[in-house]
Amino acid sequence: MIRSTTALVIMLASTAGAAFAAGPTPVEEAPIVMTAPAPAPDPFWAGGYVGGQIGYAYTDFEFGDIIDEAGDVIDGDDSDNGFIGGITLGYLWSLNNGWYIGPEFQYDWADMTARDSDTGATIDFDEIGRLKLIAGYEVAQGQGLVYGSGGIAYASLDDAGDIADGFDGSDTNWVIGIGYDHRIGDNWTIGGEYMYHDFDDLNLNTLHLKAAYRF
Repeated sequence: MIRSTTALVIMLASTAGAAFAAGPTPVEEAPIVMTAPAPAPDPFWAGGYVGGQIGYAYTDFEFGDIIDEAGDVIDGDDSDNGFIGGITLGYLWSLNNGWYIGPEFQYDWADMTARDSDTGATIDFDEIGRLKLIAGYEVAQGQGLVYGSGGIAYASLDDAGDIADGFDGSDTNWVIGIGYDHRIGDNWTIGGEYMYHDFDDLNLNTLHLKAAYRF
């Protein structure tokens, strides 16, 4: 009995010694999971674009002092409306936070005439050019761009009447506007824009439908 017990103690001691020599059981580490980086923002709205527009213009002409045949001064305010259309060129830079900014040039042809019913004096509105700064923010998950604009505008106005203040037929002044463009393909957009122009003898409101190809 004593011999058997002694043998059991020796066997247990040998097993414990072997386990201690082998060291602690290694702990299995959790696998490293690699996450994909967030997709880069779509640069669709950044870059150059060229397009055209057609629209409607409403004018308030302020002729100033008009001299009739009897030499009397008459207030010659009048208005007219009609269709206009032209081309657009521009470029936008991304500010990397949903905002875009850049210059835009627009040119419109027009054929409108305002006539004073008392004197017959007229002003013909033939063309207008604009150089604006565009600032916009992308909406509708990047499919749309809401923007505001401001800049300078040039108008060609031909004086066909007898205007005492010597109107010279053209004026350069300021323009402001708001608009929205929507993406309809890989490179195409359509949109609408309202602008208000302030000239010396003319206040001009325009509404445009626009289409543009973006590079």
